[in-house]
Amino acid sequence: MKTVTLLSGEHVPAFGLGTWNIGDDPAARAEEIATLRLGLDSGATLIDTAEMYGGGRSEELIAEAIAGRREEVFLVSKVYPHNASATGAVAACERSLRRLKTDRIDLYLLHWRGTVPLAETLHAFMRLKEAGKIRHYGVSNLDLADMQDLWRARGGEAVQTNQLLYNLTRRGIEWDLLPWSQQQQVP
Repeated sequence: MKTVTLLSGEHVPAFGLGTWNIGDDPAARAEEIATLRLGLDSGATLIDTAEMYGGGRSEELIAEAIAGRREEVFLVSKVYPHNASATGAVAACERSLRRLKTDRIDLYLLHWRGTVPLAETLHAFMRLKEAGKIRHYGVSNLDLADMQDLWRARGGEAVQTNQLLYNLTRRGIEWDLLPWSQQQQVP
């Protein structure tokens, strides 16, 4: 499987299993768990979720799907912007850890920029990393100006990734954000 190299030097799968809308329909639970397990069996070992997805139900379903297989999985979750304060991000991470039934999240992302200062979110992320509750931190859906602000803040240079919407019909990042990210070596 193709991999992406994080700034830390760790290689993670380039292809992962997204779980937006998974866990929303109780009637589909068994099928969704089976699908995630089949993905793992097929080598798709990166699973992406967020506290937002189903109000945490996605994380609960993932916990069931990866039970007994946690060491195989590179687990990504995201914090809501309104929960990304110094204390709020820590509390949100603790809730995600409980729902995921794990002691750590491999990559914890700010879901998008909100009103909480980026420096405050980074401070919370650094505390979570020091405590061993997250292995890496990053962001999602930040534009070039946001990334430049982030990069100037203490701890910003340790951001491992900016998870973005990018496909054949949505290529706007190619103009400025993608070149900047490549220059900074931020996948």
